[in-house]
Amino acid sequence: MKSFYLVLPFLFWMSCKTQNNSIVGINNLAKRSDCQGPCGKIMPCEGKEYTLEVGLNGSNVLQGGKSLFVRDPDNYDYTVKIEFDESIPQDSYISAKEGGFKSLIVTGTVEGYDVFVHETCTRSYIFKVKKASDFKLKH
Repeated sequence: MKSFYLVLPFLFWMSCKTQNNSIVGINNLAKRSDCQGPCGKIMPCEGKEYTLEVGLNGSNVLQGGKSLFVRDPDNYDYTVKIEFDESIPQDSYISAKEGGFKSLIVTGTVEGYDVFVHETCTRSYIFKVKKASDFKLKH
């Protein structure tokens, strides 16, 4: 019985430390309390690794260099940049903009930057992808 009382505080501590690192939809990224804040301020979600799943509609993905720019399919005002490491071949992600996929799933380290939309500054985010296996397209 004593061991139960020793394990109980550890389990409670672990449950408090558990944080959801999966995000479905760009709007849900923008709504996260640890990602909301004023321009020029580093937010608590920055520097951490998250997995983001975004619906694709055939016209909400743009490509430039080693990056994809994915717009929220319901609100084109909000865009997430997915930046790929130099070691990741372009063939791994270029087909995302061609259509025919339902969604993409990306895991990366989040970095914030300031962007002006309709004359209002908002905090936007980059997912920095280190390996090709951290990016998947779903049919």
